[in-house]
Amino acid sequence: MKKYEIFGLKDVFNVPKNEHVIDVVRECAREIGIDDEQFRRSFIPAKRQKKITSDGRSSGGKGNSGRRWITPTSDALVDEWYLNRDTDWLYSHPEYFWEGLACSYETSAPFVVHNLVKELKYKRDIPPGEVRWNIFDWGAGCGLTTAVLAKNFALSTVYYNDKSPLQREMFKQIIKRARLQNVTIQDDNGSFSELPELDLLVGIEIVEHFQEPMKHLQPLLDKVVEGGLFAHSSYWESEMKMPTLGHFREYDFGGGDIRSVQRGRDIYRGFRKGMERSGWNFLDWNPYNHKPRFYMKGGKNAT
Repeated sequence: MKKYEIFGLKDVFNVPKNEHVIDVVRECAREIGIDDEQFRRSFIPAKRQKKITSDGRSSGGKGNSGRRWITPTSDALVDEWYLNRDTDWLYSHPEYFWEGLACSYETSAPFVVHNLVKELKYKRDIPPGEVRWNIFDWGAGCGLTTAVLAKNFALSTVYYNDKSPLQREMFKQIIKRARLQNVTIQDDNGSFSELPELDLLVGIEIVEHFQEPMKHLQPLLDKVVEGGLFAHSSYWESEMKMPTLGHFREYDFGGGDIRSVQRGRDIYRGFRKGMERSGWNFLDWNPYNHKPRFYMKGGKNAT
């Protein structure tokens, strides 16, 4: 493999362009009982809308993550979410499926994971296709990010996890369609006791779904070997721009360190300090648009 060659979504499913991946996703959806009419009504292309309305809602919908997609049935959950902030209700709700798909298909899989692979391969001289790592893709939704990781890290074992039952069923169809053999589905029992030692922990748009992030993240950080990596991407302040299912406005990073998203970049500094308290060092690696950020367990801040 050439140094600059990176497998993207289209390569995972052997289609000409990333836009054609949605046709594959629609085929997989049929296998889990979502017919074409339901898909058409629940996942609608939309033009980008940068203007924020008077009630603070933008992005072509009422809180949808994918700014190029309107997801009416998941958007309808926003008011209930703001009323109760009940994560068990939210992630077990079948309509949350569309929120996760929008975020994964537009941003997480084609952009953030692509940056991750490019950073390791092109800038850090770590050829993903040659290393034999254990990789955990935490809270991966329907698993498009996991599929891209598995395609690029062909000799590694990539572990998938998500709390949503419907997302997990979708992922089973995704890996079948992509013919991936190096993926293991990790049950979400909260303990992660069955995971082996990890070389790379991946958390794309997941940490901000816990109001006390470090408490939930720590069991996974403990699984990573000394010198191992955590690739992290969170849109902490999204609620200041649009309603976002599963996000909060205030986070407790432990040790009495409570931060509000209303204070802008302060929330990012809070998470970094939480990681440092856990023995992790922020790396001055800077992929395009700062996504993802990288941390090393016990490592020094190195470029």
